[in-house]
Amino acid sequence: MELALRVVLAALLFSAAAAKLRDMPRFAAVVGEHGVREGLRRPVARAVVAAEVALGVLLLIGPTAEAAGLGVFLLGLVFAGSLARLRLRGARRAGCGCFGPARERPVGLLAARALGLAALGGLVATGALADVPSPSGEAVLVAVVAALAVVVALLVVLVLALYRQVGVLESRLGPRAALELADEGPPLGATAPALAGLVRTGPELVAFRSTGCRLCAEIEPALRARARDGLRVHDVAEDAQSEVFRRYRVPGSPYVAYLEDGVVAAKGLVNTLEQIEELIATGRERARAAA
Repeated sequence: MELALRVVLAALLFSAAAAKLRDMPRFAAVVGEHGVREGLRRPVARAVVAAEVALGVLLLIGPTAEAAGLGVFLLGLVFAGSLARLRLRGARRAGCGCFGPARERPVGLLAARALGLAALGGLVATGALADVPSPSGEAVLVAVVAALAVVVALLVVLVLALYRQVGVLESRLGPRAALELADEGPPLGATAPALAGLVRTGPELVAFRSTGCRLCAEIEPALRARARDGLRVHDVAEDAQSEVFRRYRVPGSPYVAYLEDGVVAAKGLVNTLEQIEELIATGRERARAAA
């Protein structure tokens, strides 16, 4: 049991040192928050990292494990004392200098974590777990399975929360409109240029696509669905009908133009089914307003 504790404690120290090394300037700034003068911040930061690495190594060596445990105990007390001093000065949050200074956390939480580190070091220093038998293989297996079950449950909760947040964000943003520019595509309110198959009666959709266009292929099923619903959809392929692209002044694909009685009511570059639906709705509103 003691060996397992020493390994876990050494892993924690190595992890803490690695997190600090990834952003030493930020950790030096955290050291400054604890009252260290500017000229000493970087040396103190390096000394803390070196102490964590050295204590981690010594914990893994049997003869030096108890001394290293005492060092971890004292290091944890120093961290906790410095955090208590910050709290007395009115600070409620502080940079996390234990396992990476990425963001600020409540001072009380950091102090409790430092005291926990000190407690683990004290257990190693006193040899309190030396006579505790190691758990059997079956007990270890049950503990691992239980831990994995807890992790899976947490992941499920996090995924559901993320799914809900994505839904909320989507409902707030709503579908983005098609990119409609006045100097691109056929002029709004004008008669649509010539195209074989145009009926020029009622609503019609002219869809422009290009070979090798991924987005064109993705929205093609949506266009077929609209055609099955009764909307006349005219497919224009750039390779076979490049002159139609020029007449309609299409800047790129996929591009659609919505016509009412042969008049251009809406147009634009589209990427999704939602944009196509929004473009059709806009065209219908404009046609009703014009009527």
